[in-house]
Amino acid sequence: MSEIKLDNYVVTPRYIRSDYHSGKITIPERNLWLWLRVCGSPYGIATVSMETLAKEAFNQPVQKNYINKILISLKSKRYIWYSDRSGRRGSFEVHMGDWILPTKQIKTLNGYFADAGVIGEDLMETPGNAEVETKLVDLSQSFNDKKGIDNTKANIEKILSQVRGYDNDKDKEKNNDKDSLQSPSLKKEDYNFSTFRENSYEEMRCKEIARKIRDKDVAYCIGIYRKYGLNVLEKALEEFSDSSGWDKDNPPAFFNSLVQLEIASL
Repeated sequence: MSEIKLDNYVVTPRYIRSDYHSGKITIPERNLWLWLRVCGSPYGIATVSMETLAKEAFNQPVQKNYINKILISLKSKRYIWYSDRSGRRGSFEVHMGDWILPTKQIKTLNGYFADAGVIGEDLMETPGNAEVETKLVDLSQSFNDKKGIDNTKANIEKILSQVRGYDNDKDKEKNNDKDSLQSPSLKKEDYNFSTFRENSYEEMRCKEIARKIRDKDVAYCIGIYRKYGLNVLEKALEEFSDSSGWDKDNPPAFFNSLVQLEIASL
């Protein structure tokens, strides 16, 4: 009898069936959701693309925009989570909740939606510098607060200039800026990679992100997660990856700049 490898099995919660029968999800949503779970890693992450989902998720190929519509609906109902897809192509990660992790803990999506305003608006364009300012100015003008507009614009420009600075290889003054990570204050705990014990999937993910950005410990990512939610870190990591942040003079400081930009846009 061959040895059974448990990581080759996926546990499917029974409420998927009851949610379908109660009308909470449609047949296409149910089928795509089940396919995503089958594609999931031991940590409840499915790395997929619109093209492959359009070809493989149903009995016959469908249009990519049809897949996108179902994904948005599943995300709006908080069955899955993924980063904004505006203007992006290629593969991306889809997170599933109620997932049994290798640590025997249950992964939830609460941390991803903790700072979300309106869920499921993934067709919106990712704002550039001017668009971020316009959005914030419009928001502030609705409260007739001119001073708030000026302060917000100044903060955004300060963060953007910091990002541009870390993107400049000639700016050697940034090389040893090890104290630039602005993490919320934390209680005295051990945040070393070797001794930190995560108590949830979210904390486990913080540890993974800290390793990816080559930070010295887990404290910064844990602090940001506990104050702003995991979504901020995930979005910053995506921008970090797209910008080849590993090649910067100081990857942790560059990552912090992206995090501060995400926080300013909340």
